[in-house]
Amino acid sequence: MTWCLTRPTACARAKRPQSGTLCQMAARDSNQNFRDSVALSRLVDPRPTLENLARNTGLAYEDVVHHALVRYASSGAEALLAWEPYALREVIAARKVEDWAKVGAIIDWLEAGLESSEWH
Repeated sequence: MTWCLTRPTACARAKRPQSGTLCQMAARDSNQNFRDSVALSRLVDPRPTLENLARNTGLAYEDVVHHALVRYASSGAEALLAWEPYALREVIAARKVEDWAKVGAIIDWLEAGLESSEWH
């Protein structure tokens, strides 16, 4: 737990309103950004795009889905080799706002690809 000084309405644990209230706040969850991203991705249905791609290329839908998942799973290792601009932009943006947990999470993601025995 972390302690924070908040406005009276911002802390549910405050017993009496004051100009500032000291309250406990849960430590930042290093996986929350990923969970939020997953939740947002549920708003988009990729099936029509993948079905069209399969139909237009003469491939089975399952093969196209498998390929998309392999590309996603290997993108961390690929970023180590090519440093894909999106990953670089994410690191820069996180550094600018001093979101060191996110910077660390991106580095961990890259490191996981480096340490994987499956992509060598």
